[in-house]
Amino acid sequence: MTRNVQLSVTALDALFPFHFVIDQALRLQSWGPSLPRLLPELAQGQSLVEYVSIQRPKLDSLDAAQILARQHMLFVLRRRSDGLQLRGQFMPLEEQQALLFAGTPWLSDTADLKKHHLALNDFAVHDATADLLQVLQQEKTSLQETASMAERLREQRLMLQSILNTAADAIITINQHGIIETFNPAAEQMFGWQAQEVIGRNVSLLMPEPHASQHDGYIAAFLCGSGRNLLGQRREVLALRRNGESFPAELSLSSIEHSGSTHFTGILRDISRRKAQEAALEAARTRELHIGHEIQQSLLFGKPLAVPGMEIAAFTQPSQGIDGDFFDFFPIEPGCFDIVTGDVMGKGIAAAMIGAAFKHQYNRLMAELLAPALACGTTPPVCGIVNELHERITPELQRLESFVTLTFARIDLRSNRLQYVNAGHPESLLIDASGTVRQLQGEHLPIGIARNETYTPCELSFCPGDLLLIYSDGVTEARNQQGELLGKEPVIALMSALHKLGLPAAIILQRLRLLVDQHEASHRRSDDFTALAMLRCEGSRWHSQEYPRKMLALAPLRDWLLQMASLPVERLDGLILASVEVATNIIRHVSAHLVDASFVVRLSQNDSSVTVEFYYVGDTFDPGTAPEPDFSGNSEGGFGLFIIRESVDRVSYLTPAEQVNLIRLETSRESAPAKHHTP
Repeated sequence: MTRNVQLSVTALDALFPFHFVIDQALRLQSWGPSLPRLLPELAQGQSLVEYVSIQRPKLDSLDAAQILARQHMLFVLRRRSDGLQLRGQFMPLEEQQALLFAGTPWLSDTADLKKHHLALNDFAVHDATADLLQVLQQEKTSLQETASMAERLREQRLMLQSILNTAADAIITINQHGIIETFNPAAEQMFGWQAQEVIGRNVSLLMPEPHASQHDGYIAAFLCGSGRNLLGQRREVLALRRNGESFPAELSLSSIEHSGSTHFTGILRDISRRKAQEAALEAARTRELHIGHEIQQSLLFGKPLAVPGMEIAAFTQPSQGIDGDFFDFFPIEPGCFDIVTGDVMGKGIAAAMIGAAFKHQYNRLMAELLAPALACGTTPPVCGIVNELHERITPELQRLESFVTLTFARIDLRSNRLQYVNAGHPESLLIDASGTVRQLQGEHLPIGIARNETYTPCELSFCPGDLLLIYSDGVTEARNQQGELLGKEPVIALMSALHKLGLPAAIILQRLRLLVDQHEASHRRSDDFTALAMLRCEGSRWHSQEYPRKMLALAPLRDWLLQMASLPVERLDGLILASVEVATNIIRHVSAHLVDASFVVRLSQNDSSVTVEFYYVGDTFDPGTAPEPDFSGNSEGGFGLFIIRESVDRVSYLTPAEQVNLIRLETSRESAPAKHHTP
């Protein structure tokens, strides 16, 4: 029942000198004459909560409705400045839409009167029995609220325990010393331990080394303030089952402060099956990419021709396993051949299929044109081949909304001529024997852009000692971590320097690959990478051969030396033995910075001697660091170099350029060698 108070101001001041009136927003409107003694800073319109807090009863929220609902109860207010208490009751003043607090200071000792500048006549007369009944009612209400709260806590505990028992994830709690406090059934199943076996033990028994030994340090570092960014984040960790099996798990960590101590909760999910599935998918994808790569090698990339007087090398590396770059070599007549290389817009399988279709059209066209032309004593003209290709394939490219950049070149060693058409492809480089560099520019549009485009070839001389480099935009447009392009200038500078040194074409390409790797700081390509190098070396005394860095290359190397080297049997056997040992050392012991790197062997001979040179890209070898052979059998090492040194007359270890190494073997035709070793 709501009690409406109707008293005059004089009566209120006399009966309750410490009273005050607040509005519905708990703002002070008026007060009794004695209240300023307790609260001298009172100001009309200020909020009550700035001066006092409500100690009793406990309110769900501090508002007028909550106070009015408890008007029958004894209220205890506490002064914020020093804790002095006032007790009394709130009553509604309906006409004013306000609340009246009628009460007095609550002092336990009369000595406190002087302390607070009060006198006995400042206090209204109260019925002690009524006050006692109010306090008892308050305590009864508090006990009922406490019992209700205890019941709610019990229900919440039961609900929490049910969640822990039925959770699919392992839930483990530990204290700040790493001691396990709770271990739910899912954790028992995951780790193979029973809860009673691990509770009270260090959580490190659930993790493999080195984390087990370091875990206490992790907690100490966390308590000092580091590693808090890991809270609430899912991360992958290695966990350890009871049987010693480690397994991948996903961990989410949280912490809570309680009674001055830190406690941690870890939620773990066994992701072994997911990891196995991911590994299987990755293996399947790798197999598919490998198969696709093999198909691509056969469909899109031709093998460099063996042309007397030429060193021809080619390399390609897709950015996505399969790409749209393609190239091929087509022999026209002895000493005359065509090179076609292109780049389909886009990447992946779609680009590769368009590239394969382009090559198919080219091969079909050459089959149609070559025989009739040769029968007439001529060769199919370059302009006729490119324009016919353009006419046949452009409609399909436009239908597919694609295009192809192309460089088509014909090298004729008989006339020392190079004809080329550049259709939107990066500029090729021609470096002549004197070191002069020409960029083979072209103003033609890519194939597939405009049907009315007519392609006209350019013609240059191509003489002994000249180097032709054709490459895709994946070379000059390689980007570093700052997004900067490699550009043409570093490529031109490197090619000029290597050509001046007379290095093999395959080695020149490998150094170009290293240049791109170093710029991108990775062996993975941001774009498809294709490069071809044609070095004209006829008239030189060299014969050269390129071999993969695999042990299966040893037999072909031996057969080639038997065929090419003209030496007495004893001297030839020694040269072959030394050469096979050098090749074995390159294959087994030289760290290959490039995938699928090869080495090049050059052979020259005159009336008095035969020289074999091995070129490879990789770390420099210092023979002075190798041990001498121990013929007592107490130690190994040094026998390979000993065999090489004893099998030929002279061995030289040279470094003609950065990351380019040369091992030269020299042997005379005479049967009595005079051995020399050049470190």
